[in-house]
Amino acid sequence: MFVVTGASGRTGRAAAVHLLAHGHPVRAVGRSAQRLADLAERGAEVWEADQTDTAALTDAFRGAAGVYAVIQPNYIPDHPDFGAFQDRVTNSLAEAVTASGVTRVVGLSSWGAQHPEGTGPVRGLHRFEQRLSAVPGVDTLWLRAGYFMENLLDHVDAARTRRRISAPFDPDLPLPFVTTRDIGIRAAEELATGTWRGTEILELQGERDVSMREVVDLMAKAVSADGRAADASTADGLAAAAPAVGDLAYEQTSIAAFRAELRGKGVSADVADMMAEVGEALNTRHTRMQQPRTARTSTPTTIEQFVEEEFAPRYRAAA
Repeated sequence: MFVVTGASGRTGRAAAVHLLAHGHPVRAVGRSAQRLADLAERGAEVWEADQTDTAALTDAFRGAAGVYAVIQPNYIPDHPDFGAFQDRVTNSLAEAVTASGVTRVVGLSSWGAQHPEGTGPVRGLHRFEQRLSAVPGVDTLWLRAGYFMENLLDHVDAARTRRRISAPFDPDLPLPFVTTRDIGIRAAEELATGTWRGTEILELQGERDVSMREVVDLMAKAVSADGRAADASTADGLAAAAPAVGDLAYEQTSIAAFRAELRGKGVSADVADMMAEVGEALNTRHTRMQQPRTARTSTPTTIEQFVEEEFAPRYRAAA
């Protein structure tokens, strides 16, 4: 039996579904049993527990052959100290692993987690790795995942209304785009086989590196056949003809402008500083992959598949 924490999240759900599909009993842990109802229908044992509730997590981990350990990567926009929250979850998970006697853990981390500073919220994942890896008698595999393709879905509205996708990254910077589904599936596979010993690092680099300029070109092609930017109203109230989206473009914003935009949306200074630091870390190559690209560090979903299957349908639905 395997325990999946963060089972209502993208990677956790994918891991649980994959394990269940391959005949493994699964204990799905999340903050809301209602959000785990679909996993219960698939046969999972649902445990409702907060990430910081050490006693509840310890009970959930007892008797498990292994645990998928996740700090939910949903940044609370107005959180005053997100790093402190990460540390509370880290301590809770580490103490639960220790008390429960679990000996196999797959942990979700991020590229750049080798650095203690200068990586935004990944700093907390560095501490997560250090703390959990120090638990004696546990074989721990850290999945350092690349840049989530799902982050691109945040740009659907801007693509329709402004024909612009803006981010602080250099337009030609190669990014290791990876889907959360592929991450969850790999976590499940590694958890089930348990072929490593001690503490190991495995980077998940996606199918290939792709720049933002290339990604936006793919998006433009995917939506140009049926897409029009949202109608703009004229002064007399009549809908003006909307320009075609074939000229969808990428716009690099400065780090300062990116941070200011986040603050304008109500994001706390702490979280805005963290996210701005991400942009700086990527542009300077402070955050980068270290392992060579191999069959094991690569994942199958291409950026073309993601754009066609995920981005384009959401773009059409937003019409």
